[in-house]
Amino acid sequence: MIEIGDAFDQGDGTGGGDPDDHLVHPAMATHPAHDPHDNLWMADGDRIWDLGPAETDTDADGVADSLTRIGPDGMTVYTDSDHDGQIDAITEVDADGGYESRRLDTATGEWVRTDIGRLR
Repeated sequence: MIEIGDAFDQGDGTGGGDPDDHLVHPAMATHPAHDPHDNLWMADGDRIWDLGPAETDTDADGVADSLTRIGPDGMTVYTDSDHDGQIDAITEVDADGGYESRRLDTATGEWVRTDIGRLR
């Protein structure tokens, strides 16, 4: 199961130490450096997680669509594949090379596993 808050409790300044600091709906966030509507976000129950702006273009279409969070147990890549701002794909890679990918089923709001394995 994907634990959203774990990706933000990094203690290194990249994700903050308190996950509640990131519970800001993009429409309500203000920051002079960027438009909050450019941020990636995801819903977790009744909370909205503002993950910040996309950093990487994973599908080579010229638009940044993903961001990566690295923690002590591995890394998580959050992707907005349809460019609407909402995260719709998550891939987790743990420290020993195991990975799991999930995609958001927009009809049910559930995360559905799409791939699982081990990097060689």
